[in-house]
Amino acid sequence: MSSDFLAHPEPQHAHNTQNSSESRNSANNANSASSPAQLLSAAAPPTEAWPALVPLDAPNLPRLDLAHLSSWAGDYARALAAATETPPELAAGMVLVTCATAAARRLEVEVKPDYVEPCNLWGVVALPPGNRKSAVQSAATGPLLDWEREQSARLASEIARLTSEHKTLEARIKERRGRAAREKDPSKAEALKQEVADLEAELPAIPLPPQLWTSDATPEQLGNLLAAQGECMAWLSSEGGIFDLLQGRYSSGIPNLDLVLKAHSGDSERVDRGSRPPVYLDSPRLSIGLSPQPEVLRGLAAKPGFRGRGLLARFLYLLPPSPLGYRTLDSVPIPKAVGEAYAAGIRAMLDWEALTNGENDQRPHRLRLSPEAYAEWHAFARGIEEKMRPGNALEHFTDWAGKAPGTAARLAGVLHGIKHAHGRPWEAVITAETLNDALEIMTVITHHSLAALEMMGADLSIAAARRVWQWIERGRLPHFSIREAFNALRGTFPRVYRLREALEALEERGYVDIIEPPREGPGRPPSPIVRVRPEIVEGWR
Repeated sequence: MSSDFLAHPEPQHAHNTQNSSESRNSANNANSASSPAQLLSAAAPPTEAWPALVPLDAPNLPRLDLAHLSSWAGDYARALAAATETPPELAAGMVLVTCATAAARRLEVEVKPDYVEPCNLWGVVALPPGNRKSAVQSAATGPLLDWEREQSARLASEIARLTSEHKTLEARIKERRGRAAREKDPSKAEALKQEVADLEAELPAIPLPPQLWTSDATPEQLGNLLAAQGECMAWLSSEGGIFDLLQGRYSSGIPNLDLVLKAHSGDSERVDRGSRPPVYLDSPRLSIGLSPQPEVLRGLAAKPGFRGRGLLARFLYLLPPSPLGYRTLDSVPIPKAVGEAYAAGIRAMLDWEALTNGENDQRPHRLRLSPEAYAEWHAFARGIEEKMRPGNALEHFTDWAGKAPGTAARLAGVLHGIKHAHGRPWEAVITAETLNDALEIMTVITHHSLAALEMMGADLSIAAARRVWQWIERGRLPHFSIREAFNALRGTFPRVYRLREALEALEERGYVDIIEPPREGPGRPPSPIVRVRPEIVEGWR
């Protein structure tokens, strides 16, 4: 991995600053004017080109190369993207979460002797409506549903037999308990009570049909599902309803995040509530795969606890461009062999044998990095660490960045599982090649995730700039003074310097140009003038 893996494109700010400076000099040479239009007309017309426009909502993000998603998983992601004419990032994201759902049941990654990461992943691929997100997610997760159905069918007769036996014993228990209650002879009553206790001890445990994923459950029910399904579950949905549930849809608006946060890291959880059976989880592992609309993400950072408690920092985000309007509508279906290989690979991962400690207590097999792979991972972690310093690219995203090295190790574990799906992956070390594939994917995801956090309002200057731009668009204003904007937006920006920061963010992205008017004589100086990019103004006409 190169050390400049998070290098940003050449900032537009420098060019724009020059624009502003030249415009400002022109304005300084102009005569005094009393209105924005007069001040603007007094300034010499700019001759230099405006900088490239950097959209507020759709930054120019790197694309994900599916070559880093190896073998049958990569083949299927490519075929699925081609068949649905959807961005490859959507198929790759859903395939990775599906594979992570299977891998997390049996694998964990030992980065070094005192540091272990589970293999569950949380992924979000956001696209506007009409992009066939449901079709892609349904196809990618289909093998999970097929496995559930087959396992349920295999266990159906045994579940029916045990259920019948359970009911019979319950009837005998009820009958013995009634006789014990009516019996006058103490010795006979005691014998009946002992018989009841013996029968209760013989009640068979009825296994639940295997369940790998859900798309709608309260946090409390999610805990029950994890406890019943070997502490591994996935939340898969083409919508973002999980965010509504976590912010308290069924709990009077009180966020309930503890369980899901712990189920990302594999921390133990104990829930003891008087009205419900206790839930004990030693190492819960929850995978999440969502493909909501970008609108769902906006404003999530402002939800209580979502950013501050690290919920949003646990997700891997992808924001691919929408292909709507450019599709051929003449795609080819997924080749049968590719589909079958994908289904066989997922099934093989789900059928990996469990590691037991001799007491019927299952735990994941431990994967280890080769020395070369560890060196690559360590260099990546050091690079992330340096990028979190003040003034560097990740300064304002330390919550997400701090988890990135661990997530890279998880991703390497999933890719290793894909590579050895039909074997015993715990008998081979994670190679440097696999680790580098994970790091290449993480590098792209890092750019997308920072953009997603900005979209969610994590970068307050961008969120503020978006609000100011909405006001400009509504009024189709070719120019205005900062004083006029402040008067109109005082409810959102109670101080002028806050509004000025938002306008400077728009200036950096080429939307506007801020012109400082000349100051002549004593008294209050004229308010700076904001000029909107000419081609945008022309488009409004």
